[in-house]
Amino acid sequence: MSALLAAEGLRKVYRRAQDDLLVLAACDLALAEGEAVAVIGPSGAGKSTLLNLLGGLDRPSGGRLLYRDRELPGRECRELAAWRNRCLGFVFQFHFLLPDFTALENLLIPVRMSGQVNGAAEERARHLLEALGLSEREDHLPGELSGGEQQRVAVARAFMNRPEIVLADEPFGNLDREKSRQLGELLFELRSREGTALVIVTHDLSLAKRADRIYRLEDGCLHAA
Repeated sequence: MSALLAAEGLRKVYRRAQDDLLVLAACDLALAEGEAVAVIGPSGAGKSTLLNLLGGLDRPSGGRLLYRDRELPGRECRELAAWRNRCLGFVFQFHFLLPDFTALENLLIPVRMSGQVNGAAEERARHLLEALGLSEREDHLPGELSGGEQQRVAVARAFMNRPEIVLADEPFGNLDREKSRQLGELLFELRSREGTALVIVTHDLSLAKRADRIYRLEDGCLHAA
């Protein structure tokens, strides 16, 4: 069975004046539909770099990224941007909510980018907020929400366009242990309910163990953990 998303020999080198910095040597990863994969490893190992490559936010120095057996184009291509909006959802360590938009309006941003805001989209947004315990907060601005609530909105936004894949980069790194645990449970429950594949970068081993597979990134290479 072919992979939904596959990285083949992904390599990333940052060019510097005096020398080159090798971050990823040759990483292979195959993600099946609906599968959850966790990536762990020490700080500075290149986990965020790997996630950025998988999401087409950065360009590899070598190797290939394939979606349903088709190699993705360079990041400057409009086709790639459209693919990201249609097929991917992102959750970062910082919520990146627009401060002048309510929680509901922030969820509708990915839909607006695809030009499909309508009553069904608003109903979808409200359903996601309810699933994450935020039905009473939809009219609140980010500054009126707690840190945990802001990150819940960010998680809901990642699922707004019914993506096939959600990429999460240390999504709960700024929360305390209990809030991180609660939101981790909600994330995995939501991805299971939605049938969404998930790649999550985390230092939290208890969160990583919820995934179907765990990889460790070290010395520029991925290893099954």
